[in-house]
Amino acid sequence: MSTVGHHQPLYKLVTAHYLIAGLFFLALSVMLLFSVEALSGHYFQPKILALTHMAALGWGSMIIFGALYQLLPVILETKLYSTKLAWYSLVLFTSGIILLIYCFWVFDPGHLMQMAAMLILTAIVLVNINVFFTVRHKKQSFIVQDFILTACLWLGLTAFLGTLMVFNFQYPFLQKDHLHFLRLHAHMGIAGWFLMLIIGVSAKLMPMFLVSEYVRTGLLSWSYYLINAALLLFLVDGYLYGINYRTYLILSIGATGVFSYLFYIFRCFQFRIRQEIDLPMLKSLFSFVFLVAGMLILPFILYWHLKNDAIAVRLSTCYGGLIFMGWISMLIQGQTFKTLPFIVWVKHYEQLVGKVKTPLPSDLVNNILLYVQFAAFLFFLTGFLAGFLLNSYPLKMIAAVSLMITALSYLLQLVALLLHETKIEDYDDV
Repeated sequence: MSTVGHHQPLYKLVTAHYLIAGLFFLALSVMLLFSVEALSGHYFQPKILALTHMAALGWGSMIIFGALYQLLPVILETKLYSTKLAWYSLVLFTSGIILLIYCFWVFDPGHLMQMAAMLILTAIVLVNINVFFTVRHKKQSFIVQDFILTACLWLGLTAFLGTLMVFNFQYPFLQKDHLHFLRLHAHMGIAGWFLMLIIGVSAKLMPMFLVSEYVRTGLLSWSYYLINAALLLFLVDGYLYGINYRTYLILSIGATGVFSYLFYIFRCFQFRIRQEIDLPMLKSLFSFVFLVAGMLILPFILYWHLKNDAIAVRLSTCYGGLIFMGWISMLIQGQTFKTLPFIVWVKHYEQLVGKVKTPLPSDLVNNILLYVQFAAFLFFLTGFLAGFLLNSYPLKMIAAVSLMITALSYLLQLVALLLHETKIEDYDDV
């Protein structure tokens, strides 16, 4: 990890991703405030598409890219292949996201949206090149590396299919309807990119942050093969025949893979040496409740879909909210303030260790902002789910305002960390 502190361009690269993701998170909360009523309709509509892609690309994927550039050199004990390539991908990715969200919001499926899709696809290709060439220097293969590489591959395929769908708006060439491909596109992103990548990274970080003695990876191997098998079966069967009764079997295979991973996390927690759990870590662990909740909804979505009932559409929106805003967002918030304080600490204090008394990484975090962020986000999730299920406009507005408070407190905490200055005068000589 210390390479992040010594290598200034890498530090700037990582923190730039964190900061841009924080700004996109705030933008997402503002967008939600102006599109509350759209949540009651079908998920295939301009504002829902804009919100979903802002959450998936601008918020989730952006910060994951930054975390990858920070963690890959640590996990693989090697150097990032190209910092310059990472900067190019950041510029292309940011530009593409802004343009794509605008085009979805006003629904302009023409050349601007096509340009946005190509910018994002190119950026993702550059990210994948960087990751694959970084991993290539690691001679010994292990399961965490397999998760990360496979996740990047799925991300590339998700972006490629998304680009085809964008061009299909103006030049219809896909053989099946758009909603058919949207289901495939969404689950390639959720299960292939987010789930695989989060499992891979958290399988390394969770034991480290919990100071756990659990080192067995058998559960992770089961998780890897079952989730990938389920996703491949879903894509092939879903493309050829659509949603059908075999989807129940495919879902059970994928769910077994997910619960194998969750049991691995539980075992890490069970064998932890550090008994005290701080708030960022608590949020990270609590986020998996929403992953489980989302998965428990899937059989009901499938049931009502096979009956051609409109309830399936509403449950699908609820499922998306649980996954993107419950599981992924809460996990990101928790892990941001476990990893970023250490990155900042390394930059400012690593060279002073043994010379003066230095603060701990956790001392750089404003705990009041952390609690405000956590409380506001719980208000958001409660208001969002209750408002959605009860179709209550006031509850939805409370949720939207709560998300804005969450995003503001998150961004303030982020900026405060990045503006931190070395303070040695407050510490006595060792």
